[in-house]
Amino acid sequence: MAALLRLPVRQREVVALRLFLDLDTARTAEVLGIAPGTVKAHLTRATAALREELAPTREQESRS
Repeated sequence: MAALLRLPVRQREVVALRLFLDLDTARTAEVLGIAPGTVKAHLTRATAALREELAPTREQESRS
C-alpha cells in the first residue's frame, strides 16, 4: 500500500479506478476528464513504477 501512495496523484487515481473499481479505459477517462490515451499512459507508468519498487520485496520473499 505504501508503494501506491508514493505514486503521483493522477496515477493513483487511474490505478484506483481501473484496477480497484474495474472501470474500463473510456469510463476512467470520463470520470477524470482526460483522454483515454492519457489513462493508458498513466496506468503504464504507474504499473512500471510499482513493479520496480516492489521487485526487491518479491526477490527477498522468493529467497525465504
